This record gives sequence, C-alpha cells and structure tokens, in this order.
Amino acid sequence: MPIDLNVQKLNGLNVGRVLHSNKTCGEIIDHIAHELKKKMAKDITENQRKLCVLVDESTTISGKTVLVVCLRSALADAEPETFFWELIELDGTTADDITKALMECLGRDFNEDFLGQCFVSFACDGASVMLGKRTGVATQLCSKFPSLFVWHCSNHRLELAVGDVVKEVSGLNHFQIFFDKLYSLFHASPKNQRQLAQCAQAVGQRLLVIGRVLSIRWVASSERSIRAVWENYRVLHDHFTNAANDTSRDSRDRAKYKGLDDVLTSATFVSNLGLMYDALTELSDLSRQLQKREMTLPTADRLLTREIRVFESMVTMPGPHMTTVHTALAEKSFKGVALRENGRLVQIHAGQFFRSMVENLRHRMTSTTSSHVSTREIPLHGREARDNQLIQDMKVIHPGSWPEEELDVQYGDVEVLRLCEVLKVDRRETVQGFREYKETRASRTPAAMEPLLKAVRTIAVSTSECERAFSCMNDILTAKRNALSVSRLSSLVFIKCNGPSLGQFNPEHKLQTGLDMYWLKQGDTSGTAGFESLAASCVTDGSLCYFGPSSLQVID
Repeated sequence: MPIDLNVQKLNGLNVGRVLHSNKTCGEIIDHIAHELKKKMAKDITENQRKLCVLVDESTTISGKTVLVVCLRSALADAEPETFFWELIELDGTTADDITKALMECLGRDFNEDFLGQCFVSFACDGASVMLGKRTGVATQLCSKFPSLFVWHCSNHRLELAVGDVVKEVSGLNHFQIFFDKLYSLFHASPKNQRQLAQCAQAVGQRLLVIGRVLSIRWVASSERSIRAVWENYRVLHDHFTNAANDTSRDSRDRAKYKGLDDVLTSATFVSNLGLMYDALTELSDLSRQLQKREMTLPTADRLLTREIRVFESMVTMPGPHMTTVHTALAEKSFKGVALRENGRLVQIHAGQFFRSMVENLRHRMTSTTSSHVSTREIPLHGREARDNQLIQDMKVIHPGSWPEEELDVQYGDVEVLRLCEVLKVDRRETVQGFREYKETRASRTPAAMEPLLKAVRTIAVSTSECERAFSCMNDILTAKRNALSVSRLSSLVFIKCNGPSLGQFNPEHKLQTGLDMYWLKQGDTSGTAGFESLAASCVTDGSLCYFGPSSLQVID
C-alpha cells in the first residue's frame, strides 16, 4: 500500500499523513464489507423477507478448505436475487462441521426467530456430505427447520443427466477420447498450438480453443469445444496432413497425426460431430438459462419441459447441424475435405441418444437426490416426496398450466394452501388473492398473491452464484497474494460481488463510522486528522484511491 500511496501523491491526491499501512487498508476493507452486510441484513430481517441459502465447498490456492455461502432474497422490495454472503474456513469437511459453520455464519446476522420463520429453502450441489439421507447437511438443517425446502442445483443435475447418457449410449466414449487427445496434443505443446494457428491464418479462419468434452466442467464448455472443431475442421485437417508428412518429425509422431486425420475425415466422425453439436447447443443454452440470477423454479420447469420436447423431436427430425452433415455425407465432402469410411469408429445412434437424453432429463431434473443415485433407482419418500409435491403445487399458480375452459372457483386452492404452509405465508389471504387471480385470468396480480409469488421466486434454481464467488476468490487470491486470511478474503469478495462501482460509491458514511469505531470510542483522536483528511479527499475526488491494488480491483 505505501507504494500505491506514493503514486497517488504524485497524482496530486491529498492522502494525509497517517493510516497508510497495509494493516489499516485491511481494516478499512473489513469495515466497508461489514457496513454493507449489516445494511443488507437489516433490510432482510426488518421486512421479514424470505431467505434461501446456497452453499458450495472448495479449496483456496493456499490449500484451505472453505465454504462459500450465498443468499437469495428480495432486497429493497425488488425481485428476489442471489448474492454472495460469506466465505467460511472449515475445520473439517464432514456434514457436522459444515452444518456447524453454516449455522454460526447465519447466526451472526440473523436471529433464530427470523430463521425459523423466513429461512424457506436450501440449495447445494449433489455431494453426499450435502444431501446424505441420514447425516447430510440438508438432513441436519431440516431437523432444525422442518419446513425447509431442499433443492439440488439444476446445473449439477443437468451434468449428471448428461453423464448418464454417456454411460448408456455406445460411441460417446470413443468421441470423448478423441477430444481428449486433441486437448492434450495442443495444450501440452506450444509448438503444436503455433503450427495450428499458422494453418488457421493460411485459410483465413479464427482459431478457437479446443477443450475436453463431457468432462467435469459444465456442458457450455463442451459445446465450445465441439464448435471449435466444427469451425476449424479444415484447419485441423491441414495441420494433421502437414504434420503427418513432415519428415522432421519422428515416425511415431507422424503416425499419431495420420491416425488423428483418419478419424477426423471419416464420415462416422462427422456424423457424430453434427449430432453432438446439435445436442450440446441445446444443453448449453439450457445450462446458461439456469445460471441466471433471476431464474425461478416455475420458469426453469417450463424451460426443461420445452427442452425435452425439442429432444423428442430430434429423434425423428434432425437438427440444423445434422442436416448439414446429411448434405455433406451425400456429397462425400465436408468443408472442402473429402470424407471416407472408417470401420473402426462407432456411430452414435441418433434415436437412442436423444431418447436416453429425454429419459435422463426427466428422471434427474425432478427431485432432490444425491449425485451418485438416479431418481429412477429409488422411490421418493419423506422429505423428497414432500419437495416433489411442492414442485407440482407451484405449477398451479402459473396461468400457463391452467385448463382453457372456465376454472372452478376452488381450482388450485389445496395446492396453494400447501405452498403457504411450507413457505410460511398467510393462508386465507393468499387463497382469496388466488381466487381473484383466477377470475381475471392473471390479467393483474392481486396484492394478496404477491407474498406467495415472491416466496416461490426466492427459491434458488442453481448454485452458479457460488461458482462465480469462487472465480472472484481466485482472481483476488493469486499466487503472490496467498497470505490473505479467509475472513479478509471474504470481505474482498463481498465488496467485489455486492459493492457499487467506484463512481457510485460514497465513502463518507463508512469512513465516519470507521473513525468512531477505531478512535473516538477509545478516546484516542491522534489519527483523526489523517483519517478526516483521507475522507475529505475521497469524498471530493469521488474515488477510493487510497486503497491498495487488491481493493481497487475488487470494487468496480
């Protein structure tokens, strides 16, 4: 920080004479994060807003196991939105350790009465430690909050559905192995990457990054890899051909490139490529939609239902890329490259593939299960049966699910009452509002219906916000800045994710409360002049130029 202050002095900024240490910078960061969090928590508790908690576990670059906690609520009467809350350093990775740490985190900002009334939903990934039926975190939370709705992240379940398809459909593993070879070939050798770029430049194409497909990463990354091969097909063929004929390479290398080119130019591979491009385009679109902060369960259900219909249609009607492939197979040429038969490759059967996709999406995306157990392998019971019923009940409050004929006056009342009981919303007032809602065919939303609708929208669909927080954490905690404590790191991530931009940030209140906290309450005013000078310069300048590089990076 002292180096940065010297730079700001050269820029003409009056930064005072004291409070210039790294320790002071860290304390100011913690104080700003604390004040922002206190304001948000006050809005949530005073207005009794419904609360959804999202968690995920990871490891920092310094090897510490942390739990990221995100919340979803309707701040300032706006629509419910998901936001980062805190990073917690874990003493252990058992369900008991995680539950204890999570409850301590929530207890610092929300009292038990509020949590008992407004903590309505818990979302996580499918790890056994989270969703274990006997001692998982979700089970322990449900013992404390019996009405808690538990949701397994839709994006993680989408990956599980795709994984089930890979296991069931022959030919997919061969396709996956080929992409793994491409990935290792170009990512392990800058020379190969450079030669591939030269081939792309020769034909006037932009080189796209080729990664793994159907791996642990979400399907959007697989779609990018498929698109890279589709777009750079001619480039790859030219590179493989040149390398296979390059006498400066040894015979083993030339044989490897010759084998890759034989696979690439086979009609079977091109057919599989078009099929997977169509499927992964649809799946990546669905995955990105589910990751949106404003996504709600009813909307996600409609998206999933529509996507299933799309895959059912693709059983008999090819998608756009498969249509292109059919033309290429008839002409025995794809993107100017001659195609040939390769009997060693296994062709993916389109009908089997899309039927498997439909079945696994239906089974994986409906109720909460642990990641290693498919829902069709176990009967629903207890909490899972209740949560599954709740999902069905939510459909009733959306006009798209209503029959076209005139509705009975009591249509959906039972479902609405069940929703009110679980989400802790006034029952009679909501039922009356729902009846008015039906009479107007949803042309307007009665005020009595708003609490229930907002409570339903508070339930998180995806834990993608936790992944965003991890990305932010990795941006801040670099190899040269890995000595940050988890609590300080949490403050930085909180400001980065939730704080206003530099142009909108007004530090006057934060600096004044910091002044009161650190000096006036202790009867020590020795630092007051420097602190007030710092505050005045920041307020006048409208920036936070006295911060170190880490905090300048995180408040944007």
